[in-house]
Amino acid sequence: MGRRVAIFFVLVLFLALHLSHRAGPIYLFLAIPFLFLSAFLFFTLNDRVCAIGVVAFSVAAIAYEWVRSNDASYFVSIGLYAFALWVVQRYRDVWNRKIEGIELQKREMEKETKTLEERHLTRLESLKHLEKRVNGLVHLFEIARHFNECLDFSRLISILNVEIVREVSFTRGTVILLKSEPNAEKGIERCFSFGSQQRMDEDLSAQFAQECLNVIGSSSQVIKIEPAHSQDRLRFSSYGTQFPLWLFPLFVEHHLIAVLAVEGGDMNDFQKLEILASQLALQVKKIRLYETVKETSILDGLTNVFVRRHFLERFYEELRRAVRFRFPLSVLMVDVDHFKSYNDEFGHLVGDRALREVAQIIRANIRRVDVIGRYGGEEFLIVAPEIEKKQGFELAERVRSAVARKRLQLYDEEIQLTVSIGLSSFPEDMPGGSLPIEGVDFSQDFVSLLIEKADQALYRAKEEGRNRVVGCS
Repeated sequence: MGRRVAIFFVLVLFLALHLSHRAGPIYLFLAIPFLFLSAFLFFTLNDRVCAIGVVAFSVAAIAYEWVRSNDASYFVSIGLYAFALWVVQRYRDVWNRKIEGIELQKREMEKETKTLEERHLTRLESLKHLEKRVNGLVHLFEIARHFNECLDFSRLISILNVEIVREVSFTRGTVILLKSEPNAEKGIERCFSFGSQQRMDEDLSAQFAQECLNVIGSSSQVIKIEPAHSQDRLRFSSYGTQFPLWLFPLFVEHHLIAVLAVEGGDMNDFQKLEILASQLALQVKKIRLYETVKETSILDGLTNVFVRRHFLERFYEELRRAVRFRFPLSVLMVDVDHFKSYNDEFGHLVGDRALREVAQIIRANIRRVDVIGRYGGEEFLIVAPEIEKKQGFELAERVRSAVARKRLQLYDEEIQLTVSIGLSSFPEDMPGGSLPIEGVDFSQDFVSLLIEKADQALYRAKEEGRNRVVGCS
């Protein structure tokens, strides 16, 4: 509005000067550039009213001077002025198209800039999320390093309960160990439950583990059972299962050794659980290997009973417990009768098989709490906790008669063995006999003394004709 008022004021001034005849031609030629620039400005700004007004005034002023001076040059001036305005109009159109093109480019660049900013923000969020996940995975690997300190499954489950529960979101987990015997039918050896809602019922855990094993079969892929899977949900409903249920098969060298079952897990932690499963597979193999080495080091390779060193350690522990809690204890020394003659007649292979068979018969006729070891070539020692001398005689007689009744088919030979058994008891066969247990000053010598007494009784059994049980006198 201001520019219209200013131009109108200038035009009125020029008009007044011309009408008063005070403005000569020179003033008109000085005013023409101003009028031209004004028209150019108004055309550029799309102010048609002012542009047409300025053009009309300019043409009228030139025409007026032409008429007043009767000079034909003013006609040429009008033509030039009109041509200049046409050029301006053409230039204005070109300029407007360029401006529109520039504006369009500007809008496209703003749009691209906005898109890039959105992508940048999205990638920043993604990077933050990835960084968080990577930190979590690194932390999980650090936790998994604690597994290297585990040499038994109880310690492994303890770490799972303390460390993994804090790092991974789930309600309950179960480690299902499969039988490791070669050529054995696939079955469950034992299972461990962990997590904030771990199963305390061992029978229920065993049933749940068996159902998991049935579902996973021989698959090497992770099995996901979601709440929407009504059929699978029904299979696990009686075990109080939390869904989703993920079953991770743990393979080592293409052999399924265990299964990790995770209930109520968060999908964001699925990758962490995959890493955990791979680490668990290696750890289960390591613990199994350690147990095998440990068992091999304490078991006699031929008879599969405790070697002498480990047997004496267990004997010491049982006798120490008997002294502390005032329990009785019996010691049986078993010797295979005429074993040297069997070796000489049938050979060492038959002799070894005979010893193995005798060891199996002894194990089958004693209690699970009793401790058996190979004490010498054909001698076995049995420690029977919480058994008095009378019950010790009954146990010894059961072992002796079981061996005597068994006919052994060894390779091409059928033989029948007998054993002689010497018996000693605590505290009856200790010095003093009736000495109160609480008054006994426990010593390692007590182990040697009871073995010596049983050996003396065994010697008497052989002198009396073998295939009998004799107690310490």
